[in-house]
Amino acid sequence: MESTQRRMIIVAVLVCGFAVGMAGLLNYFKYRTTVHRIVTERILATGRSVEHSIQSSLLLGLQFGDIGTLPGTLERERAADDVITGIDVFDMEGRVLYSTDRERTAHPAPATWLAAGKKAGTGAWIVPGPVESAAGISIENNFGLTIGYLSLRYSNERVQQSAYEAGRQIAIASLAVFALAAALSSFALLAVMRRLRRDVAAVESALRAVDPVRASAAAGRGLFGPALQRFVETIRAAETEIAGLRARMQRDASR
Repeated sequence: MESTQRRMIIVAVLVCGFAVGMAGLLNYFKYRTTVHRIVTERILATGRSVEHSIQSSLLLGLQFGDIGTLPGTLERERAADDVITGIDVFDMEGRVLYSTDRERTAHPAPATWLAAGKKAGTGAWIVPGPVESAAGISIENNFGLTIGYLSLRYSNERVQQSAYEAGRQIAIASLAVFALAAALSSFALLAVMRRLRRDVAAVESALRAVDPVRASAAAGRGLFGPALQRFVETIRAAETEIAGLRARMQRDASR
């Protein structure tokens, strides 16, 4: 019984650990996905603000490559969000026309950005990277034709740092929940096993009792209760009937 009790407690602790661990992992991955989605939506909101500024300039008759106020607008929008590391505007050929980093205007935009923008059409697009990721939207002229793309670069380190901090807090909370669940399940099993041990002792006492009255009283106690009592009474009744049949057969044989 003692070895069985230890094994059951170990199984209960393992089950609690598995359940709490899986719940913690699911919460972490869900949080990480939510953080990335929120950051992306916030960055795209900044991009749409820049797009509206470009659309306003185009409505005034300015050419896409001659918007003199756009570099200042890009600088202000980048400074407003510390997650954004840079903003680039490039045309359909991938040539960077405006950028918060002046040296980038002399180089073409990455081919992956241009491919993602053409594939997304008028929708938003995201190109992940090892250090920086880019989220972008298309820019249309007054006739609804796509004339370029707006790309907003953001630091993966900030997103990963936020996810790491959330993972640490989830791990601490999971450990606390696991300790509490393991302790409660162990105490509950100890209580159940203690009562079961008493009931098993009552069963043994009932089955070993010679006196039917004593056997019935012993069986009536414990977890098994009336069911075991009825079982003992049935056994005793069967024994009495068998004894009566045996005595009758002996009388019939002596005649």
